[in-house]
This record gives sequence, C-alpha cells and structure tokens, in this order.
Amino acid sequence: MALKTQAPRRLASRTEESPLYGVAMLKIAMELKKPQPRALDDILRGVLARMNISEDAFRTFLDQNGGLLRAIAQRKQY
Repeated sequence: MALKTQAPRRLASRTEESPLYGVAMLKIAMELKKPQPRALDDILRGVLARMNISEDAFRTFLDQNGGLLRAIAQRKQY
C-alpha cells in the first residue's frame, strides 16, 4: 500500500515558516484600523522589526496568504 507523504510534508513546511506570522498579521491589521495609521510599509516594517521577523520571508508569506491584509489596506486606501 502506497502512502501519500508529499501533501503532509508540504503542509508542514508552510506551518514551519513561522508561528509568529499570524500574530504579525493581526498586529498589522490592528495598526491599520487606528484612526490615523501610518503607511502600510511603515507599519509592516515596524511590526516585523519589533517581532524580529525577516521582512523578506514575511513578504513571501504575504504573497501566499495576504488576502485579508490586502482587503483591509484597500478598504483604508493604502
């Protein structure tokens, strides 16, 4: 009996990227909801620096999973 091992491995690699990415997304979204928020890139850089997360790696994650953050930013016209 052949077992499919690729799908779980692929799923594991996505979750291993960083468990903090979801927390960073939440922090960025909350910053965007403030009455006088800064520019999206400034918020993103600041949150990632405070959390010690690689900006390049996080931007790759956003390319794959950033639909919600993009929707919030577009609604706020960033």
